[in-house]
Amino acid sequence: MTKLSSPATEAVPESSTKPISASFSIAPADETALPACFALLPALATREALVFAARDSDGRLAGAGGLAWKSWNHPPGFPGWVHVLPDSRGRGIGRALAETLKRAVEFEPTPAIWAVEPIDAGSDAARFAAACGFARVRSQLYFDTDAPRFLEMTGGIVDRLRQRGRIPAGARLIGIDHVPPGEIARMVAEGLRSSPPRMEELLRRSIGADPRSSPIDRERSFALMMGDELAGALLSRRQPDGINQTVVCNVVDPQWRGGWANALLLHETTRWSVNDGCQRFGFDCGDDVRDTIGLARRGGADHVRTAEFYRYAASASDRD
Repeated sequence: MTKLSSPATEAVPESSTKPISASFSIAPADETALPACFALLPALATREALVFAARDSDGRLAGAGGLAWKSWNHPPGFPGWVHVLPDSRGRGIGRALAETLKRAVEFEPTPAIWAVEPIDAGSDAARFAAACGFARVRSQLYFDTDAPRFLEMTGGIVDRLRQRGRIPAGARLIGIDHVPPGEIARMVAEGLRSSPPRMEELLRRSIGADPRSSPIDRERSFALMMGDELAGALLSRRQPDGINQTVVCNVVDPQWRGGWANALLLHETTRWSVNDGCQRFGFDCGDDVRDTIGLARRGGADHVRTAEFYRYAASASDRD
């Protein structure tokens, strides 16, 4: 069970345990409350989590807020967020939880909080983040495409790259079962500014799991090797229909970026997906990742969503 031990627990005891108003109170979540809190905050269900529970005057759970106590993203901050149950919204609980998280990082070397997941542009969640002092830092673009068409496009690119000698002879793709989860997790954390903060845990949970419901579909996820060195990885999961596919993350070592590695990984996972009956293929990238945006356009992908990363910076100098 997750322990509520972190440097921040001593920094906020008074403010986190006294009632915020006559209608609700906020306190660190105890062992009995953690499962319900993590159900509201699944992206923060880690051993490093600092979790607070909001309860109404009858003691019922009204919402939760939490931080994964681990520096994340760039510029650095702690991944966190709050969730208030629908019938408890509009009472200031969300803002009170956000203020509690802000106080938790006030005296830390990284006095900032990132929203742990990108937020749909123009949504209620985006307006809430802005009202709590979070600033939009950058955007994430989401695409959906016809999988057989995307396979044909990436296949043509890979064939031309091979004909021109652009793909090194030592490059090979293998299933992620042949690579230690920690090694892949480190590459994802180092290569992606906004990689899931609990990637190693997700990878370990996926071992032996049903690929139709696993957070990582190991049958359609691949590692790119250069000799015996890990040079890249593409992790994917199945969509709720159990057939179609979404890329969780695609990362390549800096020395091999520039086109061929990204195309090779996307082509391989699309090929396996199509052979397995997949018709739709989803992926996303930052709004500054020209490589993937270019592949999306060439493959006729539909831009279906734009989400935004929000960050709260405690100091004015950090905000600048």
